[in-house]
Amino acid sequence: MKKIHLQQGFLAVMAILVMAFFVTSCDSMSKKRVNRHWSKSYTHSFPNTNWAFEEEVLEFPFDIEDTTQFYEVSLSLLFDSSVVTLTDIPLSLTLNTPDGMQSMSKSHFLLDPRTNSDIKLAEDGKNMEATVVVFPRRKLKAEGAYKLVVYRRAEKADNFGFTSLTSTVKVVK
Repeated sequence: MKKIHLQQGFLAVMAILVMAFFVTSCDSMSKKRVNRHWSKSYTHSFPNTNWAFEEEVLEFPFDIEDTTQFYEVSLSLLFDSSVVTLTDIPLSLTLNTPDGMQSMSKSHFLLDPRTNSDIKLAEDGKNMEATVVVFPRRKLKAEGAYKLVVYRRAEKADNFGFTSLTSTVKVVK
C-alpha cells in the first residue's frame, strides 16, 4: 500500500513540475511574440522649418528592456523639396549605452529624388521623407537608457525647408 502512495506522490510532483515548465515556457514565448513588434519613435520638430546651427547636435533617448532581440535604429527626415537646397546631409552618429560604451557611425541623407529612389511622399501629402538606417540589426546587450546622438555636418549653418527628424528603434528578425 505504501508503494502505491509513493508512486502517486511521485507522479503528482512530476505533473506539477511539467505544468510549471509549460507555463513558464508559454509566458516567455508570449513575451517574445510581443517584443517582435516593439518599436519606439522620437520626433524633433524644427521651428520655422529651419534645421538651425543651434540644433546641429540632436539627442534621441530610448530604453531597452529586452536584450535577447536584435534592433534597428533609423532616422527619417521630413522636408519640403521645393525649399531645400541641399542634396546631401552628412551625419556622424554616436550610440551611448547604459554601461557607458559608445558606438560610432557615419551616414548621410540623400535628398535628391533623382539619386535616391527611397525618398517618398510623406503622410501629410506635402512633404518628402528620406529614411536612413544608421545601426542595422544591432544587438543591444545592456538593459536601460540609451541615447542616439546625431551630429549634422551640413556646410550651411541654417537649413530651411526641414520639418522634423524622427529616430525609430525597432526589433528586427
